[in-house]
Amino acid sequence: MNLSIEPIWPWPVVILTTVGLIALVVVTYRTQLKTLPAGVSRTLLGLKLAAVIVLAVAMLRPVLQRSETDESPAQLLVVPDISRSMNTTDMPGGVTRFNAVRTDVEKILTKTKTWKGKVDVRVFDFASGTSPYAPELQEGTGDQTDFGKTLDELLRVAREQKTLAIILLSDGAQRALPPAIDPLSAARSLADAQTALYGIGYGGASIAGSSLDLGIEDLVVPEVVFEKNRVPVKAKLRATGAAGRKVRVRILVEDRSDRALGEAGDMLPAPAIQQSRPFQEFDIKGDSEVIPVDLSFAAMVSGEVKIALQVEPIENELLTGNNQRGTIITVRKGGVKVAYFDTLRPEQRWLRAISGADKIQLDFQEIRGGSKSPTRIDSTMFDRGRYDVYIIGDVRAETFGDALLKQLALRLEEGSALLMTGGVQNFAVGGYATSPIADWIPVELDPADARPPGIVNRDTQNMALQKMIPTGDRAGEYVMQLGPPEKNNEIWASLPPLKGSTRFKPITANLEPWARNAAGDPLLFAMPRQRSRIAAFAGDTTYLWWTVGDKQELHQRFWRQLILWLARKEADSDQPVWVKVAPRSFAPGAKVDLQFGARTADGLPLDEAEFQVEVTNPEGQKTAVTPRKFGTENLAEFAGGAVPGDYWVRVRASHHGKPLDFTAATRFIVDARDLELDYPSADYDFLKELSSITGGQSLKPEEIDDLLDRLKESKTIVTRVQSTTLWDNWGLLLVFVSLISLEWFVRKTRGLV
Repeated sequence: MNLSIEPIWPWPVVILTTVGLIALVVVTYRTQLKTLPAGVSRTLLGLKLAAVIVLAVAMLRPVLQRSETDESPAQLLVVPDISRSMNTTDMPGGVTRFNAVRTDVEKILTKTKTWKGKVDVRVFDFASGTSPYAPELQEGTGDQTDFGKTLDELLRVAREQKTLAIILLSDGAQRALPPAIDPLSAARSLADAQTALYGIGYGGASIAGSSLDLGIEDLVVPEVVFEKNRVPVKAKLRATGAAGRKVRVRILVEDRSDRALGEAGDMLPAPAIQQSRPFQEFDIKGDSEVIPVDLSFAAMVSGEVKIALQVEPIENELLTGNNQRGTIITVRKGGVKVAYFDTLRPEQRWLRAISGADKIQLDFQEIRGGSKSPTRIDSTMFDRGRYDVYIIGDVRAETFGDALLKQLALRLEEGSALLMTGGVQNFAVGGYATSPIADWIPVELDPADARPPGIVNRDTQNMALQKMIPTGDRAGEYVMQLGPPEKNNEIWASLPPLKGSTRFKPITANLEPWARNAAGDPLLFAMPRQRSRIAAFAGDTTYLWWTVGDKQELHQRFWRQLILWLARKEADSDQPVWVKVAPRSFAPGAKVDLQFGARTADGLPLDEAEFQVEVTNPEGQKTAVTPRKFGTENLAEFAGGAVPGDYWVRVRASHHGKPLDFTAATRFIVDARDLELDYPSADYDFLKELSSITGGQSLKPEEIDDLLDRLKESKTIVTRVQSTTLWDNWGLLLVFVSLISLEWFVRKTRGLV
């Protein structure tokens, strides 16, 4: 047991401070105690000095440390990779990675036999996760290599018993679709558990010298888009051995104009229309590159459409099966296109999150302040038919200029909608009272309220915290429905208050607000006008519902419903029977989850419906799938997708024995690619990163003996140090307070207080 001192200041300062306090007490206090008996005087002085000593102890910050040595048996985890990429023959002597790993595992087991009783050696195979060690295996069998899931499972094993280390033998390449657990996060969890990972690397780090290969990876496309909207398509282009070559990546879209349900169409290049970019050329500079790809196309036909991203094959490329990656998207009619203009204030960040939700595509135009780099707004944003809804945030009228606002007024006359949100530089303050769209803003605009740029008119602002409350009958409006009618007001009351608002007066005396604050001040006006719908919202801090109130879903529902109402899309309905598959692209043999259901004419779930589910593979073979009920959801599972291509799912429903007059259909793709063998290169950098995060090392196979020798030396001794602070606790505070209180009590009884 040791006592350590860690003074709050350097030693000389602490000593001088303590001596100074003692001197101050002795000199000043003795003069006050001359009239008291000697015993009482000494008692009071002693109590005061004792309090100073307690303060000195606190400044010295003493800590009592006790060390304990734990020599109980530890475990050593040995984890060989059994994924199919380990069957690659690129080890010395023409040996596969798998056989080289198996040989080294046996070497480790042989050498650690002498540790018996001191270290428990446990062996696990791993690929998509861990499994019991199978020494009879002759080759790798795993279809994926998932380090995230593997390390997470090893962490649980490590917590069962004191763990010496983890020795992981692999080519180090993450090949999982999709990874459920981030490998780096799992490695950090091992580091927190003080469990070091030693990665032993096998295989060639590059195949550039022997082959040329291009491939598409990590395709990301919105699952649901809307007709004539721009659809973003993102992926990664992997180029190996193609240095100095120019390659072209393009989007392909299925043409099913002459195909029946159940038949796949031809894949044709997407046309370059509506500000889309359906292709791009890349200059490959290195022997091994991974390049981000960001393209887009216009979805011109509704329905379920297959799209693909393809890198065009180049001369001498032998492996072309991975040059194309496809998926299925749902293109719906009636998508809502929204143009949103605002400064970079907090509100816009969370409002923009609505983009990508069903039926909504939101394009954001950032408005920069200042005269040095004023924002130039693209005039094509006001072209006829370009947008269904225009949202103006805290933007002055002069930023647009009369020419653009006149175009906006024409769009509103044609049926586009307008929403202006709360701010300090818009409405009348921002000059809209004399602008071409003054009549399209449903609140009173007084030209006298206008102020120069950057000047706030506080008369137009209500800075108080205020709850948003639906107004009377307007609580039943589609926009204001955040839950069942009987709970709607309660849900609104649960939302955090808005932090200020713009003061509103209705444009006409008989216009009732849809929402007020508790003081009765209007917060939301909405109304139809000619062929358009217009709205004015006083708030600009609904992001607090998300960031403070943890009401993300309610925030998104309110904004989604407001935008759909403005675009006259609140009454859109869906088919009586439906089926969904997510994601839409799978590896061969992967489990495919199907979700389906039926609804009434009013859109309510038909809970007592019965379903028949059938899956047809690319060869025309049909498989009946058994539906099951899980809570309120109807689910099924299909795992027979071994043949690459399109799989069609059909769902029929009946209610009380009567068939519903609709069959729902969808499809998914089983990808032809092989996660393990398309890119069999080893990834030593990734293995090194995982190891270093945990406090371990990435080593070569020939360094295993040295590693085992080091582990043997440190195998059983773990020293735990327990520290007890003697200054930062209730006891010391109680002593100090007691001394001061007792000294005060004695002085009180002697009439000195």
